[in-house]
Parts: sequence; structure tokens; C-alpha cells
Amino acid sequence: MGSLLCEGADAFPMLPECTFMTQLIRQFHDIVEYADAPRFQAYAKSKDELVRILSPAIHGFVDNALSHFSQLDGRELVLKDPELTLYLDHLTLFFTNFKAICVVRDPRKVIASMRAVFEKQGRSADFENLISMIFNYYWRASESGLARSGSLHFVDFNRVLAGDSGEFSALEEFLGYRVGRRGFGKTFFDFDRSDATYSENYGQPRRFHSEPAHTLNEQESARVQYVFSGYNTRYAWW
Repeated sequence: MGSLLCEGADAFPMLPECTFMTQLIRQFHDIVEYADAPRFQAYAKSKDELVRILSPAIHGFVDNALSHFSQLDGRELVLKDPELTLYLDHLTLFFTNFKAICVVRDPRKVIASMRAVFEKQGRSADFENLISMIFNYYWRASESGLARSGSLHFVDFNRVLAGDSGEFSALEEFLGYRVGRRGFGKTFFDFDRSDATYSENYGQPRRFHSEPAHTLNEQESARVQYVFSGYNTRYAWW
């Protein structure tokens, strides 16, 4: 999806996930939510002051990202990181000129894929914990202030994969620029093939029909369907 967003003439090429900025925004969140009062008063003073302290570092990463494209014409920089979903409402504190989209996909496929990633990384992949983690992403996005104000646009991944023209038109109307249809037309760095999240589909055009590489068994699938039954009324995954 990130590659489609970067494919249009108005966008800069696709970069790796913006995890460094996410870490700073997460740090802001943790300080505000979990710091004890004396330390907060001594070093942060206020929420606005903490924003002032962290903003130069966050925008420094943005400036460095843009510096790769000094010879290119463009006006849209795509910053993609799923972890940002957990901190959506903090984005308005650090950025004034931005639009946010959230890509929604059948959670059975997301959970199966994440379990495979965890296993490659040698991390614990408890099934119920994976369900909770993915559900939290869906919940955080749908209940965010950005979503309630109409400032967060939800994209149905299955419709994108099927080439649904209405899904693309709605996305372009929200963003204000044309996005690609093919995918991976403009990438600045090569993909890290040693990364656990790497897929052989990276660098390939969008495929209209493809079987998921990782699946759940019948019992696991039924459990996910039960947990996400509410969201299924909106997205009709099954």
C-alpha cells in the first residue's frame, strides 16, 4: 500500500518504515502517561513543553528523509509505520500539515502473517496475545480522535487488491493527489531481504488474486472471527 501511495507524480519515492520517529512519539506518550509527577514537573514541566523538546528531533528525521530527494520534484512524503496506529492522536501535536490513512485487512490473514514474522524473529507467538495485539490496532484506529473527526481515512486492503476503482477514488479524494495502481514503481532503497517482515512479493506489481502465504487452522480462524465479529459487520471479511 505504501508503494501505491508513492507511485504518483506528486509523491516522493517510498522509504523504509519511519520507526525512529515512532519511537520518539511513543516516548512522548510514555512520559505523559506513566511518568511520576515530580520528575515530570522537574524536566518536562508541561505537555506543551515536552512537545517543544521532542519536536526538533522528530522534524530532524523528516528533514533528513527529504534530503534524499533534493533533485526530485514532489510534495508528498509518505511516512509509514503500523506502530504509529497506537499514537495517532499525538500526530496533531507534532505535525500540522498531514493526512493519515489506516489500511484494514482481514485479521485472520494479519494474525497468521504476524505469527510467521514472530517465529522468524525467535519471539514468543502466543496466539491469544497476537489476537489482542492486532485487535488493539483496530480499536485504537477506530476510536481515535482523528477517526471521529474524519481526519483518518480507512482503506480496505481487499478492495485495493481487487482493483476496486471506488476504493482508489475515495482514497485519492481524501489525499488530494493521484496514487498508483501498479505498485513498487518508485522505491529509493533496496529491500532488506534478511528482515523477518520481508516478502517475496516486495518489488512486484500488485497482484489481483493471490493465496495468503500463511493461514490459520479451523479452530484458530473461528476464534479470530468471534473476537472481530463487530468489525466484520463493517468490513464483511467472512
